[in-house]
Amino acid sequence: MTAITAAPALPDRLVRALRDVHVTDDAATVRLGSRTVTSDNPREMRRLLAEALYDVLHAGQDVDKGDLPLNLRDESFEKQLAAVVPHRGTTTRVRALDAGDHTVAGDGPLLVERDGVRVWVPRDHVVDGDPAVPGGILTLRVAALRPALSPGFFMVDGSRPRPRGERTLRVYVHVTDARHAAPVWGRVLARLESDGVSYRSKALSARALYPRRDALVVYLTGEAADAAGAVAEAVRGAEGVGRETSVFTSELAPGVSVAEEPDDPRPAMSGLSFGQHRATATAHALLDAARGVGPLEELLAEALREAGADPAAPYRNLPRR
Repeated sequence: MTAITAAPALPDRLVRALRDVHVTDDAATVRLGSRTVTSDNPREMRRLLAEALYDVLHAGQDVDKGDLPLNLRDESFEKQLAAVVPHRGTTTRVRALDAGDHTVAGDGPLLVERDGVRVWVPRDHVVDGDPAVPGGILTLRVAALRPALSPGFFMVDGSRPRPRGERTLRVYVHVTDARHAAPVWGRVLARLESDGVSYRSKALSARALYPRRDALVVYLTGEAADAAGAVAEAVRGAEGVGRETSVFTSELAPGVSVAEEPDDPRPAMSGLSFGQHRATATAHALLDAARGVGPLEELLAEALREAGADPAAPYRNLPRR
């Protein structure tokens, strides 16, 4: 068992949660809640523990993933979620690419880079910019609904394009039952559209994965981050909104919390979501403490700092050095 004492550098809520994580002295077995994780391979143990910490401390999820189907898509549930989206189209900025020998003349499709992916798009979807200039920035008319973009989630882009290259804030909403997901999400989307907010949002589209503290997520970039409070107002008193929040986040209201998108350039950490990122840093500290490297609170504070997170407020990032 790994002992931990409250330290000024860590939030009390995180410290209390870690008191329920028990690591054997050889760091080969970890118990947290109803979960037991075992492995005598250090690399594998870090991965398994990070996954368990993500489920228990961040998502608040207690699902035996071995019982889940390989394909989590549920078309009937996706239709319910799609029905509450108040718009169908949006615009996005893309980069025109030189298709070389594959260039299609006239009104044929156009090769562009969107979100880091090369795709062909109808030329008549361009609403601004010159498609004939390789490397030029174009504004493209696109579908707002993207049900298969994020595994297990239904993604929607707001009707107003999001700014790029700025700080992004995540807003999480705890939904206790899949039956309430569509109505709750509809309230959030309607409020954001009414307020003229630029955003991206996703709703958990796999019924078997409810409840989760991050069943609904709203991404707010730049000045749009000020709209986080509007999300909390939109779901206040709504049936199906729980009271739990991730221990790594900052609570705005019961069941609603915020966190900054991770800013960690290290190759092993750069592609992780917020919850995965903080859980991975925590897993490293727990296992190092069990092996006698040092006190857990000091190791965790250092692991968070190395990950670009503020140990006193893990929901936010440290300023870039």
